[in-house]
Amino acid sequence: MSTKTHIENPNITFIGSIKKQIIDAVVQETRREADRNFFLFSVLMSVGGLTWGILALYFGLTVPSIIPFGYVIFSGINLTIWIKTDNKRICKALQTFFSILLPFVFQIILGGSKSTGVVMIWSLFALTSTLAFYKGKSLFYWLVIFVLLLGIVILIDHEIEHITPESLRNYQIFNLLLMINFSMISSMLFFLSKFFVDQQLKTMDELVETNGQLIAAEEEVRQNSEEIFVMNDMLKESNQKLEDAYVELEKSKDNQIEQMSHAIFESIDYAKNIQSCFLPQLHRFPDLVKDGFILFKPRDVVSGDFYWFYKHEQYRVITAVDCTGHGVPGAFMSLLGAEALNSIIVLRQIFESDQILNELDKMIRKKLKQDTTNNKDGMDLSLTVFNTETKKVSFSGAKNPLIYIKDNELNFIKGDRQPIGMFHPDQTPNPFTKHEFDYDSSMSFYLYSDGFQDQFGGPKMKKFMPKKLKEALFNQHHLKMSVQLNMLKTIFSTWKKDEQQTDDVLVIGFTMD
Repeated sequence: MSTKTHIENPNITFIGSIKKQIIDAVVQETRREADRNFFLFSVLMSVGGLTWGILALYFGLTVPSIIPFGYVIFSGINLTIWIKTDNKRICKALQTFFSILLPFVFQIILGGSKSTGVVMIWSLFALTSTLAFYKGKSLFYWLVIFVLLLGIVILIDHEIEHITPESLRNYQIFNLLLMINFSMISSMLFFLSKFFVDQQLKTMDELVETNGQLIAAEEEVRQNSEEIFVMNDMLKESNQKLEDAYVELEKSKDNQIEQMSHAIFESIDYAKNIQSCFLPQLHRFPDLVKDGFILFKPRDVVSGDFYWFYKHEQYRVITAVDCTGHGVPGAFMSLLGAEALNSIIVLRQIFESDQILNELDKMIRKKLKQDTTNNKDGMDLSLTVFNTETKKVSFSGAKNPLIYIKDNELNFIKGDRQPIGMFHPDQTPNPFTKHEFDYDSSMSFYLYSDGFQDQFGGPKMKKFMPKKLKEALFNQHHLKMSVQLNMLKTIFSTWKKDEQQTDDVLVIGFTMD
């Protein structure tokens, strides 16, 4: 009687052991990455809660400050439990729920979006962050909760404005809180995205290294095994699974980065809409002038350059402003500038160009606390005030000029050499200069920022330069303003070609009755 004995091949066992170790390592590293992302998210949200708690105390809102400070305390306790316990799902769910809920509650208690600078945007940050540590259907549950809360807040936002605390009934405070919210959230989204991408790249590098080790093991087994063909097939199958896992990781990484980028761009689009609300509507510009155009090309979605105009009785005020920076930082400066111009011209009815710039300089330095800090933000601008009764125009400029063409001759008036905003805190700013002269309807006027003339391009990849811009304006000044606008667009695109736009571009041209 014969008995068959099964002898386990040690080489096959060796390969199986390596494969299991690799899969276990990938699973464990994925879990560790999700845990690190959750911890970082909790810390960043706690920083936001601490910031808003301090702001609430600063504005005398002791009772409402309990919400952000309570969130910080809860986060600390919850993270401590999360670190020590094996069942982490409940801690994650509680942290995520309160991170989405409390910004909405805090906004409602303080009277809505206008009094808090849209503080509920922190809930959007919390929702976006769940992509880094949740998977599957649970993500959609959080989305549904967020959408329901958002719908409730939108429906009652107007109805709760009357409960806004007195200390928040100030539009300048709304601008400040809005700037704080978007600055912090944009920075945190960028930081969280970078942290997540770095983790994914590190994991992929480790997988590549592990795959290399497996290939080395295959070579060793091939040299020592009597069953070379069977072992080789098994190793190929194992390698294929690793490559598939690697491809899936890359796809997952790309999808998550795309989702985070989409959330960031949505926030920037929201900032663009807010900036548009602060600027005059372009279709109203023809009401101020005989004929005119505004060429406005932001480098990014939002702009540090902005136009501003106003009509009151016999006065027509037109200005082109270039704030420090571009993109979101420049846009926040533009909100401060537009709000200050509204206060000086619309509310206080100041129509002397030099006085407008002097008051604007004081307000910007005060809002940015430049007398006591190292803040060096500011703006360059050119501003004209037309009196249609006396037929006189006054011009004042902060580093930026005015061009006007009369009797087929180009005239260039330089602005003062100092900007709006104190770039040198140890120096006292000088009063701005007013240039006043008569005008008639045959004269063409041009205000602009430095974006057009600083654009790189052309055959030698140089700047366009002020001289070329003057020549372009002079050569076409006799044409209709709509034609001039199209010609300037063509000149700019031809010069730039496929190069990246260097800066925000703003050119205003017009004639005046």
